[in-house]
Amino acid sequence: MKIVVPCLKILVAVLLGHALNERAISKERWLQESGYGLMFHYEAFKSHTPESYNRAIDSFNVNHFVESVQSTKAGHIIFVIGQHWGKYCAPNSAYEKFLGVDTGEWTSNRDLIMEIGKGLAERKIRLIIYMTARAPMRHYKIIKALGDTLPSINGKPAGNKIDPMSHPKKVKGFRRSENQAPNPIFLKNWGEVCGEWSRRYGKLISGWWFDGYKMEMKDSYESLKKEAHNIDTWIDAVRSGNPEAELAFNAGAHPILSLCTRGKLCPYQTFTSGENHNFNERTKKGFGKPLTPTNFPAPNGVVWHLLLPAGKGWGAGDQLRFKVQTLKERIDVINAEGGAITFDVPISSDGKIPEKILQGFQELGTYKGQLNDGVKSFLD
Repeated sequence: MKIVVPCLKILVAVLLGHALNERAISKERWLQESGYGLMFHYEAFKSHTPESYNRAIDSFNVNHFVESVQSTKAGHIIFVIGQHWGKYCAPNSAYEKFLGVDTGEWTSNRDLIMEIGKGLAERKIRLIIYMTARAPMRHYKIIKALGDTLPSINGKPAGNKIDPMSHPKKVKGFRRSENQAPNPIFLKNWGEVCGEWSRRYGKLISGWWFDGYKMEMKDSYESLKKEAHNIDTWIDAVRSGNPEAELAFNAGAHPILSLCTRGKLCPYQTFTSGENHNFNERTKKGFGKPLTPTNFPAPNGVVWHLLLPAGKGWGAGDQLRFKVQTLKERIDVINAEGGAITFDVPISSDGKIPEKILQGFQELGTYKGQLNDGVKSFLD
């Protein structure tokens, strides 16, 4: 017995050490330590003139915005630099060159991203940039100018008289640009655009979240490698300013795609896009299993990340559609299982978060320590 007891003590110590090491490993990436974050579709769904766009951006109060984010205890934000409308809230000489325009027409005069990045860095809050993987789909001329694959009908160019955002249900045989393999020249050009921002901002940007990386783009990866310019070319440029930047690629709002339960969408993927609409899987009968790292595991080496709208829709609403207690319980489980979560939050042109939504996240922030301690604290 004198021999057994010390052996048992040693065994317990080894097991405890192994458990602690497992927990340390599960939280070794900054996104896992972040706990939860906020996303902002800034001016993403509005049709602006150059004048109205610059007025909106000039009105943005960066100090008030970053102080509001800090008050929620969010560890990171995802900020939309631009979407399918083709306007971007930061200058970019490469983009302007391809379009043949001056700064202030399709890009803003003010470098809003630089200001936000610096403000967040001072408060140790990480910045992830939302960007599309393909050319802005709402403008045929921009798709063409950037060299991306043109919308097609039965394999032939659809022409500029067909809405580039159309659908096969509306136009038989129609395919959007993003539903076709990208052209090598586009990947070179898009690399120039993304690379300019990457080098300008450096480590102020901790990650990129690329939308519209559809299965057609995934499936073209190997065949494009024989080309002088390919997906590798583009990603090398994306990471030219920060080689350690985390990368997500979004193919759609479904657990199999957004949580990558069947493998990576791109070899460079380091966290899942996570786009969904609720905390549970949507099934034909209603809601299924909770969306957690255990129920829908991500590929090895990829941080499990979920993205949900906090309001009534993406960039919409003036109050939380979840109770704070629900947020606590779900975030607690996701964090304890080594995952992270981001909530899309509406934002005004001048950078204000709706008061009721802000108050909800400020209340949530009072539990940040328990939510991020690796233990399930709020479930029975």
